[in-house]
Amino acid sequence: MNIAVYCSARENIAGECFEDARRLGAWIGENGHMLVYGGLAMGLMEAVASATATAGGKVMGVVPETRQHRQHTSNTVSIPVCSLHERKQIMEENADVFVALDGGFGTVDEVMSALATMSFFNEPKPMLLLNRNGLYDPLATMFDEMVRRGLMFAEVPQRITLCADMGELIAALGRLTGKKV
Repeated sequence: MNIAVYCSARENIAGECFEDARRLGAWIGENGHMLVYGGLAMGLMEAVASATATAGGKVMGVVPETRQHRQHTSNTVSIPVCSLHERKQIMEENADVFVALDGGFGTVDEVMSALATMSFFNEPKPMLLLNRNGLYDPLATMFDEMVRRGLMFAEVPQRITLCADMGELIAALGRLTGKKV
């Protein structure tokens, strides 16, 4: 299974975020899956890619041409792209499931793009968000309000599973893939 992971490229974030990224990467590699991610040796992206590769998994990096010099050396497959739009599209097309770890507006943008694409083309894929300390609660609240106002179909936010911690997220991945947790 190809697992797209969206996450922060920042370095100065809590150590537990890096621990969880490494834990997820190790699970992906140990269970024979492929990581699909932004391709850079930065922040949580570097942690999840390194752990996936160390555990024997394949790593597909979708790398902006302007950042080729920051490309992760663990990329088994490296796909250069000209724009962030193209990067998101290639990740969406190559993913069977989406995971969002801790991240900022770029991560939220990727989640929204994948959700919009799945909804528009009616091709739902599982989407799991690590909701550490309620990070994504405001997003869920916004979706509830959009549904209440008739601006969004109720099934759209139901495609997202909020996971309180990495154990819950990995258990959900295990159920989706039929692999050990």
